[in-house]
Amino acid sequence: MSLSRSLLLAALDALPFAVLAGVATYVFARTTIQPSEIVGTVAGTVGVVVFLALGTVSANRHRANGKPFYFTRAVVVEGLLSVP
Repeated sequence: MSLSRSLLLAALDALPFAVLAGVATYVFARTTIQPSEIVGTVAGTVGVVVFLALGTVSANRHRANGKPFYFTRAVVVEGLLSVP
């Protein structure tokens, strides 16, 4: 698998968690009385940081093991296994 394809897969894998982190930050920050610009900036920053962190971890695991590591698959499997 080429480097660009592995980076694309790592980015697509990290994207749902980055969006979820950004939305959660936005929702919780809006509960306090803050200007929308500040809340949007903080939520965007949190989303980008989570995206870069998870994408980097996924890409490094792929480079080290030679096979991709999917956060989404791991979270779904662990979630299903934890259901009694």
